[in-house]
Amino acid sequence: MNRSTFGYSQIFSIFSIILLLLSFNYQISVFAVSGKGNDDNKDDNKDDNKDLFNLHIKMNINNIELKDTDKIKIVAYVNGEAKIQYLDPQKKKGAITNNVLTSNLEFNKTNEISSIGEDEFFVCGYVLNDVQTKLANNYSAIKTYDCDEGQTIEGTDTSTARLFGTMMKFQKSLELNKLPAKGNQLFGDVKITVITPIYDQKDVDLLTVIAMVKGEYQMKTVNIEDEVKKTGDKSDESYIIRVPFTFDRNTELGTVEKGDMVFGCASAEELGPPQMTECEKKFIKDFDKPNKIVTRHEEDFRPGGEYYEDGKE
Repeated sequence: MNRSTFGYSQIFSIFSIILLLLSFNYQISVFAVSGKGNDDNKDDNKDDNKDLFNLHIKMNINNIELKDTDKIKIVAYVNGEAKIQYLDPQKKKGAITNNVLTSNLEFNKTNEISSIGEDEFFVCGYVLNDVQTKLANNYSAIKTYDCDEGQTIEGTDTSTARLFGTMMKFQKSLELNKLPAKGNQLFGDVKITVITPIYDQKDVDLLTVIAMVKGEYQMKTVNIEDEVKKTGDKSDESYIIRVPFTFDRNTELGTVEKGDMVFGCASAEELGPPQMTECEKKFIKDFDKPNKIVTRHEEDFRPGGEYYEDGKE
């Protein structure tokens, strides 16, 4: 071997060693960065969980007759957010203990509407199946359901709603449904007016309002300044916000009937503290005129929804 060949061999060996060292250092750097990223992701997930409110829904299925093909439709409203969930009890047997089926829904603690304080919320569960019992008027019977109106506790991340316990609301619906009909019942839609007095909180900017009946909901956001301008004055009466909703009477649970439960809620950060969301429940009675439901200060209203103004009884 001549000197030039030996020199080239040495140079090539040294170059190979340098490349090997550089490659090893790069792999260590990548591993370190990846490890740090995973820790960051864990921290991010923890932060995300801290921003969520968990609603545990416990359903006593011992009180409802479920067939193998039956589902349960859940509708919930918390902190200006509405969610729908469909459950198949046959596929959720692992979540059933002592005939109690547990499900969870997550909501943001803070959003563009409001933040969770000591707020009211509602959860309703409906048995969903293909059986439609037709009445003499060609409408459908009231489906098995239950609702829970609860309240969050400020500073906590969870709350529990309970469904299908006493079934008293469902029984009340059946009783109301059997009463003689008043007015014209042959309408294809149902009207609901959600009334929210805010004369004690006139700094409300935007008010989010929801109406829910028979598993269907609608939401509207009202610009309070625009609403007050419509009345032409700034009296207390002008700060009673009336939001109309019109629902198709046909739903996946059958037709909306006299006796069906209806919920109305209003949410705004300025409504509190302590309550940024307030809810109320009623039963459907009319189809030829709006069904009125008052979310706040219901004691200031007559049963028909008229405000007690000065000079009125």
